[in-house]
Amino acid sequence: MIFTHRQLIANRVFDADVCIIGSGAGGSAAAYALAQAGRRVIVVERGSFLTPKDFDQREENMFPKLFYDAGGRTTRNRAIRVLHGHGVGGSTLHNINLCKRIPDPVFASWELPRFNVSGLRPHYEKVEKLLGVSRIPAERMNENNRLFKAGVEKLGYRGDFLFHNRKDCVGSGFCELGCAFDAKMNALRVLIPQAVQHGAMVLADTRALRLERDGRRIVRVIAQTLHPESGAALSTHVISAKTFICAGGAVETPLLLQRSDVPDPESLVGSRLHLHPGVAVLGEFEQPVRSWQGIPQSYECTEFISFEPAPNAAAEKRIWMIAGSAHPAGAASMLPGFGAEHAGWMEKLPRMACISAMVHDSTRGIVRRKGEFGADLNYVLNSADRAQLATGLREAARILLAAGAREAILPFVEPLRIQTAAQLDRLPIEVRDLDIDMVAVHPMSTVWVGRSEKDSCLDESCRYWQLDNLLVADMSVYPSSLGVPPQLSAYAIGFYAAATAR
Repeated sequence: MIFTHRQLIANRVFDADVCIIGSGAGGSAAAYALAQAGRRVIVVERGSFLTPKDFDQREENMFPKLFYDAGGRTTRNRAIRVLHGHGVGGSTLHNINLCKRIPDPVFASWELPRFNVSGLRPHYEKVEKLLGVSRIPAERMNENNRLFKAGVEKLGYRGDFLFHNRKDCVGSGFCELGCAFDAKMNALRVLIPQAVQHGAMVLADTRALRLERDGRRIVRVIAQTLHPESGAALSTHVISAKTFICAGGAVETPLLLQRSDVPDPESLVGSRLHLHPGVAVLGEFEQPVRSWQGIPQSYECTEFISFEPAPNAAAEKRIWMIAGSAHPAGAASMLPGFGAEHAGWMEKLPRMACISAMVHDSTRGIVRRKGEFGADLNYVLNSADRAQLATGLREAARILLAAGAREAILPFVEPLRIQTAAQLDRLPIEVRDLDIDMVAVHPMSTVWVGRSEKDSCLDESCRYWQLDNLLVADMSVYPSSLGVPPQLSAYAIGFYAAATAR
């Protein structure tokens, strides 16, 4: 049963075997596994229960419904916009559906005997089968991806088709706003309905206020149902359980733990934040591109990313590139200028291709409470990551020019307009805060797994070191940046943690 604010108008007391806070990739997978195993499961979800008819493909309507702070959450210095979602299905509602496993060298760098390639493999295999993960066929590429691929191949760079979890996709191109055609094989379509069918209960529009404990055990969570539009508190609930799983994501999970004053002797909770910040480059072509149409992000360039240890900083390759998916409002927020100048750029949008460059970041930030329920994301890019992003800007422009763009545009406050590769090579490129739009959609690593409670928050079962019945099953658990989309791994983590919770 899925309860919304309409049914949760009175205070309630619930009892369960397992209470899961968050219904995104990790939380939905854990709920699916535990409900199928016969456990009484209650899922607490801050966002609303939305169905395909609610996804109207209007940015001004969907961003407030799908993202924290209506998509306006930023790092403390306002340099990087951080997109992470809520709703029954969590960030899987707005996710583009890219599916990649954690690279073997990243696992190896963690040096963990159980939380490793072999430990996660069966869970990856289960998720990929359940969600129908498959490679995007060449004939389904949109024009933006086709041009990106052409430029990559002309330069002799490494590239390949990506894997997605989608079925019967009509190619509307507005995946970031939720799928109006129910083509995403995600938590909302696949895992949550089956968890509910096996008895799981979902409390939507409901925020976990705090966890309460007795010694080394969490005994209950106090939650509050809110009106989805006004934010007004409607009712308060007490949920008792034997086991609790935090799955609210790498921002909201540490905030809940901090609000709950869980034991944290080394002050680790909320630290080690990685974001995978990204920048974008535009290319203007003679022919129509309409980058907002068709399946987005079906091809990747891996020429400038390596997961093997580099001998020195100059040899590092930590940039992953994909074709962008610039729907009109998203593009408008990125294009430079004001008034007539901005209108001129927007008139060119149908002929513009977009490439995004994301850094496998070495920067570490901190998540702390801001007021009662706000988030302070203190994250300032280090010089090595800025240099990597500068490389990403340069090479994305080179790919667009190789694909036939008459001009590549680096959208700084004072945009750089480049017509030739020779001109590109002469230009100094520097990534400075607030000089170019930076966006992060992969917050991770804030409540991570490790060998010791002195240098990590969780043991290798994803159990919180200082509490016997608290686990974490979301993108918080990774000990480092991944350098690849983390959502497939979050699903796998949900199954992995559920095996412990049983």
